[in-house]
Amino acid sequence: PGGITVTVARHGPDRFLADLAAAGVPGHREGPAIVYTVVPATGSLAGTQIDTAVSLSELQSWPTVVPHWLHFREAISFPHTNTDTNDCLAGWLRHSRDVGQWDTSAPPARTWLAHVRGVLSVATKQE
Repeated sequence: PGGITVTVARHGPDRFLADLAAAGVPGHREGPAIVYTVVPATGSLAGTQIDTAVSLSELQSWPTVVPHWLHFREAISFPHTNTDTNDCLAGWLRHSRDVGQWDTSAPPARTWLAHVRGVLSVATKQE
């Protein structure tokens, strides 16, 4: 009694933010998306902080259903990609990237961040 109770949402964007924070990657809402930063371990962008985002609309059932689209600033490109600007911030594109088999044995944010870093392993950045 008298303590503060913090309730974490079970699903959706608030749960995604809480899961990212628990994984040591703070994120924030910006317009129609949640923006956060990852550092790829391999590829031409290895060791570089890369801003990425995901649509709030794609996070409604997180962590049960994971987003398909990854958002990056326009300078980030991939050898093969499908892009559009739906739910994107100005100067960003979203790229179609399938997660494949969703591993539920690990914390969902860890699995998600590994997916994003893996996608970035084949990306390049235009100056």
